[in-house]
Amino acid sequence: MIDRLMMLRSALLAILALGLSATLARAEPPADGRSAFGIPMGASVRKLDGAKAFKPGWYQLGAPPKSDPRFSQVAVEAFADTGVCVVQAVSPEITGDPTGVKIRSAIDRLADDFSRTYGAPLRLDACSNAACAPELWGEDLQAGARRYGYRWEMHDAPDKGVREASVVAVPHSVSSYVFLVQFDSGALTPCRTAELQTLDGQRR
Repeated sequence: MIDRLMMLRSALLAILALGLSATLARAEPPADGRSAFGIPMGASVRKLDGAKAFKPGWYQLGAPPKSDPRFSQVAVEAFADTGVCVVQAVSPEITGDPTGVKIRSAIDRLADDFSRTYGAPLRLDACSNAACAPELWGEDLQAGARRYGYRWEMHDAPDKGVREASVVAVPHSVSSYVFLVQFDSGALTPCRTAELQTLDGQRR
């Protein structure tokens, strides 16, 4: 869900902190609903070439099996009992865009592409700040008052399939952003349990 995407923002920031990038060749979104960037849901992280842990449960990939030039970094969330639960990718930074015109256009184009695979999405374009105005788009996004993106839900997806795909704008500043895409496994309950157990183990 989009709310879970926001909860995972710390993982995105950790990915960005690594400062890794790659020159990628284009690949379409997964047509069979069982993988993202060529990474099968439920796959063992040991089978992913070049996977490097950067925080508990999260692994950076140098280059996914199927890459896409719109994304500079790809990471997965994976656990021993579930395999890959989440595939997450982030775009290069879009700068000089205080009103969000460039980031919205990039996300809209991506949504058109993904919709050919997943069907019509739920569009997310809302601002909770009473003073929301077009010229304050970047400020509102950075403050957490605004969201922009799309979500696709596949309710009948198998445990080792893609149940949900989402793309959202994430701010670096009031005029620079990245877009974050996330694919969630159909095994939501065991993945969430494994995530909570991992977090609980960190606190002990």
